[in-house]
Amino acid sequence: MKATMTTAAAPTTDTPARWGHSTTHVRKALKFIKSKGAVTADQLVEWDDSHGRRLFVWNNTEAAERWRLHQARVFMNSFRAQFEGMRVRAIIHIGEDEEQGIDRGGYYAIETISAHQGMRDQVVGDISRRMAVLASELKMWRLTEPERADLFERLRAAME
Repeated sequence: MKATMTTAAAPTTDTPARWGHSTTHVRKALKFIKSKGAVTADQLVEWDDSHGRRLFVWNNTEAAERWRLHQARVFMNSFRAQFEGMRVRAIIHIGEDEEQGIDRGGYYAIETISAHQGMRDQVVGDISRRMAVLASELKMWRLTEPERADLFERLRAAME
């Protein structure tokens, strides 16, 4: 079965707009990856270096600044906390949403989020969207009925 490539999400600072699946250099990079069977990140960087430097940031100052921001996000996403008897992420990114009463986007402690209905709704919505994406990916693998039953049982147990 042949897969059709699309970008996973809207461009962010980590996924530049130039990564659109319909751009020529992206199609060539995907063809390179498929032709090798397996590619390391180093190999893709080397490929981009020798094919016009169009996938990645090659200005070292800008790349270093982006890397530090990426590291800061990884840092904030790496902590867990015991909250109401459950082990959860301690810090979660919340987007600005004036309608929900969130006047500033940023990373918030789980205690702050749980006390604010708009923030809570945003987190639940994000988790629901990620679950839908995972369900879509599982659909591709055509789970057997026993595999589905096991999956739903594990999900039910995790939520109790």
